[in-house]
Amino acid sequence: MIKQLQLFIVASSICTAAFAQTTPQDTTTVPADTVWKINGAVGFKFNQVALTNWVAGGQNSLALNTTFDIALNYAKDKWKWDNLVHLGYGISKQGEDPLNKTDDQILINTNLGYELKGPWYATFNANFRTQFVNGYDLPNDSVVISTFMAPGYLVAGLGIEYKPNDNFVFLINPIANKTTFVMDDLLAAQGAYGVDSSANIRAEFGAFLSLFYKKEIVKNVTFTTLYTMFGNYEDLAVWDINWDLILDFKINSFMEANLTTNLIYDQDIAIPVDRTGDGIKESVGPRVQFRQALGIGLTAKF
Repeated sequence: MIKQLQLFIVASSICTAAFAQTTPQDTTTVPADTVWKINGAVGFKFNQVALTNWVAGGQNSLALNTTFDIALNYAKDKWKWDNLVHLGYGISKQGEDPLNKTDDQILINTNLGYELKGPWYATFNANFRTQFVNGYDLPNDSVVISTFMAPGYLVAGLGIEYKPNDNFVFLINPIANKTTFVMDDLLAAQGAYGVDSSANIRAEFGAFLSLFYKKEIVKNVTFTTLYTMFGNYEDLAVWDINWDLILDFKINSFMEANLTTNLIYDQDIAIPVDRTGDGIKESVGPRVQFRQALGIGLTAKF
């Protein structure tokens, strides 16, 4: 877990530099004819509990999380090019347990569009997801079950997009390809994440749908969601789903609280299952994966 701690220190240093260079009020004036719009945010969250002779019981705990988001959008004449990068990494330690990661995300999305009429665009879209470091079959921290580009997912395709404004985007790609990467040879040999045991890559042809929505539902509370689906044309009865939802609560210029949920369903990911309820996982199969995090910390936007 030393590598995880080193990675978190590097990520935190980036956030610290960003805070040092960010003022509470943005006084930058953007010319009306600027074709590029750039905005983003860096965040740092910290939670710590220390107990001494605490008769009610409990354990010392430490949790740290860093995020980085940037959007780079281009628009000129009938062309637009929207780009989004999200990086997230978090670690936690409770009592004498080993250091564990609680967040590990790399998400890159790019969308090139040509205006057809009004808010309708012909588009080429690519969506890429992976992680930074190893994941382990805890409590055994010597068995690696995931790592950088194992898995990695790239979905790319051609289709139609409806974008009336920057806060609502609906995309449908009837021509799409999903490539699953498992570049760790040991995991690939096990057939992890749906690849053949003799290969590191699996390609599927199908359809891709994406919905992005963002709205300030009440003052200083913003709701954001990104929902994506991929269906393989060989079996459209089951779709792979990624659904991210964020509630941001603005406290002041530098402090925010947020509630984040991540839901994943991928029929090619085999998860151990206890079907009889006896505590023994006797089979594997696809299952809904769900992650929820609630935190408060420093956020700098630019």
